[in-house]
Amino acid sequence: MGRRRRRWPWVLLTILVVVLGLGYALLGTAAAPGAAYAIDLDALHAAAVGQGPLPERIEVERIGDFSFPRTIVIAGGGFHMHAMVLLAHRVVWPDRSVVVDTAMSPAAGKKMPGSHFDPGAFDRLEAALKKATAIVFTHEHVDHVGGVAAAPDPGAIANAVLITREQLDSPRLEPGDLKPGMLHPLTYAGLHTVAPGVVLQKAPGHSPGSQLIYVELASGQRFLFVGDIAWSRDNITLQRGRPYLAKLLMGEDRPGVAAQLAALAHLPSDVHLIIAHDPVALAQDLSAGLYKQGFTTP
Repeated sequence: MGRRRRRWPWVLLTILVVVLGLGYALLGTAAAPGAAYAIDLDALHAAAVGQGPLPERIEVERIGDFSFPRTIVIAGGGFHMHAMVLLAHRVVWPDRSVVVDTAMSPAAGKKMPGSHFDPGAFDRLEAALKKATAIVFTHEHVDHVGGVAAAPDPGAIANAVLITREQLDSPRLEPGDLKPGMLHPLTYAGLHTVAPGVVLQKAPGHSPGSQLIYVELASGQRFLFVGDIAWSRDNITLQRGRPYLAKLLMGEDRPGVAAQLAALAHLPSDVHLIIAHDPVALAQDLSAGLYKQGFTTP
């Protein structure tokens, strides 16, 4: 009996070490970059110009807020809650507009931890979708395609929706997000110009259908929508992506995302990175006057 009692502390210590080791493996480690990912700004610029007047401005709607433990956002970041946002953007010309990402409806977002939604912002988004020349997505997750999925009149926007073949075929596009037969998928290789000043570039990693969206304004300002390659600007500045748990939950190609984070970190500072879920970056960009908060009347 005495020997058994003496063994228990060692058994408990072993269990503790295993649990801590698993926790560190799942939540504490960032992936090393895989094959280098190239962002050719000259090629993006060439694809953006020469096809008509460039857009005048970018507008943003803050559809909702939620939070995740920071260690889910940045591997090893700790367990305090990290504030996040759900955004939709609108690229505007005098005679047309392109919507970039459509967040998700307040009803669908109730399951997001700590969520709060602005119904008025979502209503303005839905109105803008009906007037949009094109609607594009950085990737196919429900918090980016959900505004289209919730559209009360899908037929009114179907012709404007440019969902890529990879996005439509992705296992990460949850059943019911988009109505069957409603969409005609876009197929492209390398780069694709959506409208003057708006160019898509494939960036699979976070999801099979992930893509960068480059926007160049008539003023010469350059923007790059990075989708969920980074959930926070800290992912880029610290060069730390999401933990291994992201691969288990989302099927993420972590080395691929790490290579994309490295590429983003080496871009010149005048290329403004639009990070879909970072409220701090959003506040800084609005304060700098990079884009306007709230969709104007289409």
